Amino acid sequence: MSQQHSELSAQQQLEAYGYKQELKRSVSTTDLLVYGLVFMVPIAPWAIFGTVYNSSRGMVPLVYIVGLVAMIFTALAYAQMAKSIPLAGSVFSYVGRGIHPTAGFFAGWAILLDYLLVPTLLYVFAAESMVGIFPGTPRWLWALLFVAINTVINLLGVSS
Repeated sequence: MSQQHSELSAQQQLEAYGYKQELKRSVSTTDLLVYGLVFMVPIAPWAIFGTVYNSSRGMVPLVYIVGLVAMIFTALAYAQMAKSIPLAGSVFSYVGRGIHPTAGFFAGWAILLDYLLVPTLLYVFAAESMVGIFPGTPRWLWALLFVAINTVINLLGVSS
């Protein structure tokens, strides 16, 4: 009975924000972890390892540990915000409701640009790396291959 009561109160909380639940909430923590690893791990370290190695003077593990700590704090902050403001829109909703709707608008567009530009940059770096390994192959072919692989992974992971 208490499980039904907690679900009802969660739905009522969403409705208090003027939000009607229409999407299937099917992404678990494991799903997010696997998606993050599949999306970033094959491309990101390969594409930027040399830059990180040179900038850190060989202390790559320390750089990744510091980044891990920062990302843990970021994940904990997102978890708290998701509990406080259980709406779709992530940064847009959190900043818009927490600070001001205009600030939320700009934060939402900034995070969207991040979601678009960071993978694009990684595709470019990874394609450049592949050309270094396989000289004479076109860069666009490698970039297209990485985009196709990522698209298939995304399509297989989406449910409604």
